Amino acid sequence: MNIQKIRIRDLYLHYADLQDFTDHMFELIKCREKQSIIVHINLRNYYFMNKDRTLYDNIKENSIAVFEGIGLKSCMALKGIGNLNDLNGTDLFPLFMSKLEGTDHKIYLLGGSEEAMEGTIVHIKNNYNKIIIAGYHNGYFAIEDEERIVEDINNSGADILLVSMGFPLQEKFVFKNKSKLNVSLIWNLGGLFDIVSGLKPRAPLFLRNLRLEWLYRFLKEPFRMFHRNTIAAAWSMGNILLQKKQ
Repeated sequence: MNIQKIRIRDLYLHYADLQDFTDHMFELIKCREKQSIIVHINLRNYYFMNKDRTLYDNIKENSIAVFEGIGLKSCMALKGIGNLNDLNGTDLFPLFMSKLEGTDHKIYLLGGSEEAMEGTIVHIKNNYNKIIIAGYHNGYFAIEDEERIVEDINNSGADILLVSMGFPLQEKFVFKNKSKLNVSLIWNLGGLFDIVSGLKPRAPLFLRNLRLEWLYRFLKEPFRMFHRNTIAAAWSMGNILLQKKQ
């Protein structure tokens, strides 16, 4: 497996071929004595983590941060580093689930609306019917419910927790409760359950091949995506491009 890292300031982002990283994730699951937390970093997430020092430090020190998105790829190309393989969760998910099918690993799903959760469960059962879903809960809960949800995750016997509550809400929940969670792998997946469930369709394949999925999403949800694709992206690109090569 060829897993590499790129340094942005004092943060190391992992990048690799999608299949190589999928295999790496299974190696992490085997290390039951050590819990692994995967966090995807794109330009938007980079912007928000830099506005929250505690979140930044947690991602740097307590997670496997992975390189994601055409924006970061463009930054690296402009810096003369090259065309790095990004690890977006939408493309990693089917590879991971296919490899998971037929194993004795159990997953717990946390996040999304009730409708998104129901659609995600249907999708998994229809496409990976040998995967064991040990439990699930939507992503809309109060702080006072966290202890009960953590207990439910632990009682389920799951060793993999898939969290789809959006960045940075999901990361804050995970870092707050990581010491209480008895799982080997925690994978933060942003809004993936909305896509997997079919509530939000992916861009057509030809746009994805052209790396224009961001434009498709912007046209679909201009108000929600405006800050992400303008202020956050511009700030992050400027911050990264002005840094000296490590």
